[in-house]
Amino acid sequence: MASSKGPADSNGHLSDSSSSNEEIRDDDLVVNFKGVSAEPREDGTVEIVMETNRGNTPAILHPCEGQDGVVMFIGGGSHLKGPAGGIYENLAKELAEKGVTSLRVGQRKPDIFMECVGDALAAISFLKGIGAARIALVGHSSNGAVAIKSANFSNLVTSVASLAGQTFGAQDVSEIAPRNLLVIHGKSDQVLPYSDAQRIYDWAEEPKELIIYDKTGHGLNEVKEELYQKLIEWIIEHVGPREQSPGS
Repeated sequence: MASSKGPADSNGHLSDSSSSNEEIRDDDLVVNFKGVSAEPREDGTVEIVMETNRGNTPAILHPCEGQDGVVMFIGGGSHLKGPAGGIYENLAKELAEKGVTSLRVGQRKPDIFMECVGDALAAISFLKGIGAARIALVGHSSNGAVAIKSANFSNLVTSVASLAGQTFGAQDVSEIAPRNLLVIHGKSDQVLPYSDAQRIYDWAEEPKELIIYDKTGHGLNEVKEELYQKLIEWIIEHVGPREQSPGS
């Protein structure tokens, strides 16, 4: 496989705020899902290890029985908690009570873009196997582009959110349509400029939404309450419990 790397920022995230001559070859990525091990934890979550031909990918499942909508949080650091004060973990707890399963997905090789896409695809395969029919993808920094790229491989994906995301790997964002795209960035981001968000938004087709937060850095900590509320509403809108018809 060709190594699909972009330039890394100071946090080890892949970035390309200008352009890259590196070709991202979809045909280099072959992920065979081999199996899964699951270990329930005392807090009601399940520790998951997805076995693939490219290695094992860790994840944490926050299950909600009887619903087919799932949000998948891609990456989020060594503990998979996400930016903005651990927003992935916090969202997952509330979403389970509101009828949405969450999967926080780790990465085997976080510095190699297409390997991260492979992790996301393995997770999508796992979610399909447990009954998911609608999946929202959420990624921060390099994983915003991972979410965008991964969506193009699965029709189970209904919506994608890129948080302070990079342009490298997001060039095919127009292919997400007619599914929903949410692009969020901080105007004071010193890792990836907010102009990257504008570029991704401009490349995309409708339906799409762009939010730029003033005086907000790469980790989005300054707006964690606003971001939390926006994401929980957006997730429920796209993968929340289906409305039941009268008498059902």
